[in-house]
Amino acid sequence: MMGYSHTVSAAAGWLALVETGIVHVPDTPTLVVTTLACAGAGMLPDIDHHNGSIANTIPPFSRWIARFVGAISGGHRKGTHSILGLVVFWALAYFASMLSYQGIPWASLLLAMFSGGLALHVLGAPGGWLGALALGWAAYTTDSLSLLPWAIAAGATIHLIGDALTTRGVNPFYPITIKPVVPSLLWKKSGYMALPILGDAGSAREKALTLVLTCYIVWVAGGVLGMWAAPSAVIGSFHV
Repeated sequence: MMGYSHTVSAAAGWLALVETGIVHVPDTPTLVVTTLACAGAGMLPDIDHHNGSIANTIPPFSRWIARFVGAISGGHRKGTHSILGLVVFWALAYFASMLSYQGIPWASLLLAMFSGGLALHVLGAPGGWLGALALGWAAYTTDSLSLLPWAIAAGATIHLIGDALTTRGVNPFYPITIKPVVPSLLWKKSGYMALPILGDAGSAREKALTLVLTCYIVWVAGGVLGMWAAPSAVIGSFHV
């Protein structure tokens, strides 16, 4: 999947978790911050790619970080695109929330600012990284930081699902590689696994899915603002 698609799908996934009641978000400001954090986390696994979207966000520092992460994770679509990578992303967010200085959780705030700012940058929102500063303040004054580890984990997980739906697939068990006896499109000779219903990254099918998910985000946003019924309310109306 391309960077924009990862961001949109992560945001839509987080809103779906909230809409279905799997994740409880207490108020609208917290929903905005955590959705943007999750959307940005939808890009995080690609921090292993020295020339990817995330590597070009704050050059040259982001490129240095991407090269370092790529080196220690084995390269693109390896360590950061595995179950082990998901555990690491969640652990970083969780332990960041436990670090504070003079009562301020600086590490968690910086993570919220970076992930949210990354989403704004990818989406081309006005303000760009300046908006990340506002998000940091919003995260500090709402309940967003307590939900941040789950938003980060959800975004990274949705990223892996998205890449698994493309032809290249992922190796979920990295650094262990399990190769099939009989290779196929679903389980490749390399050990990568895929359900390639989207085709190659950037395909027309991927763009169509991104458009549908964008419509869903707009639908939820309008429901939150009271402009129309939210998806959960419409679906609930069909229950007897």
